[in-house]
Amino acid sequence: RRPCHPGALRVVCLVLICSVCMRGRPAEAVFGDQSGVESARLYGNINEYAYYFTDLLVGTKPQRVSVIVDTGSSLCGFPCEGCGHCGRHIDPPFAIDRSLSAQWIPCSAQCEGSCKEGVCTYTQSYTEGSSISGLWFRDRVQLGDALQQNPAVNATLGCHVDERKLFYTQRVNGIMGMAPHENSGRPTILQDLFVDRKHVNTGIFSMCLAEWGGKLSVGGYEPQYHRNDSQIQWIPLLHSGYYSVSPTELAMDGVQIASGVGSFGTSLVDSGTTFTYFPQQVFSRLNAALIAACTTSPGCGARREGADCWRMEGGATRPSRFPPLFMAFEGGAKVRWPPDAYLFQRSEPTLWCHAFADNGPDSDTVLGVLDV
Repeated sequence: RRPCHPGALRVVCLVLICSVCMRGRPAEAVFGDQSGVESARLYGNINEYAYYFTDLLVGTKPQRVSVIVDTGSSLCGFPCEGCGHCGRHIDPPFAIDRSLSAQWIPCSAQCEGSCKEGVCTYTQSYTEGSSISGLWFRDRVQLGDALQQNPAVNATLGCHVDERKLFYTQRVNGIMGMAPHENSGRPTILQDLFVDRKHVNTGIFSMCLAEWGGKLSVGGYEPQYHRNDSQIQWIPLLHSGYYSVSPTELAMDGVQIASGVGSFGTSLVDSGTTFTYFPQQVFSRLNAALIAACTTSPGCGARREGADCWRMEGGATRPSRFPPLFMAFEGGAKVRWPPDAYLFQRSEPTLWCHAFADNGPDSDTVLGVLDV
């Protein structure tokens, strides 16, 4: 998810996002003081949830709250008891009165939002039309659940008093914005974690995503979870207030679709957005190339169904005969997207649909969770 009004860049972080997790491997780890890495299990998938999420333990008597991991926004918040318009979610609303360490953030010169009964407030709208509003507070937070035994830090959090559209209907309680900019002058939860130099080594975090669930690590990455001894490739991070990268080429099985940084505009890595959105011209070329590859001999072993789906034939349930995509980035990194990365299985084992879409009049690119 991307906020409608991005803030200014306040802190520089390095981000590593990979989709090379070992499928089916448990993502459990217990914090060790020597590693300098805090880890938490990720839950969710594309078909059932359309996002990935993790747990936070909040307060002196820790209460569990589930939050979407979102590199496209910066606010970390969830519903509290007494919310006037909040949906029913996985976990109960946070009971702030039960936490002795919770403190409302009072109105002051540092309160960039409005005030309500002496407490700083926030309102955040997102590009797909959903919104949240609430009250700022600080409390003790642990990343993950009790099994991970991660140390607690003081963090700035949002207490929702109103949820609209997707925030109201989603199963997960809230959202954990991880973009590298402050929200209404408040530090993000990542900034609070990175301040904890006693336990966290560096300004690096990683998300390793599998078809179901995965792992979030703060302070580094853990190569033992990479498939087939995959090697890390580093891509320069642009200082845009988001995790912005510079693609230089998109190709399908050796056939160039687009080239040059200008073809892609500003490219954001957004784990809170499901699909990848390309500028209209890039999308049209990619769509046409895929249709051409699959409707001429020898084909892809599938027939087209609707505008953006394919029905597997011959008893196949995976798109193994579809051509791979390749994206090159400034700095020399080259990423291979296999067919099951740019296609996703929709409700039926033999029906696979495009995980990329047209960004309309927007000339920029959003790399969503299916392709990161």
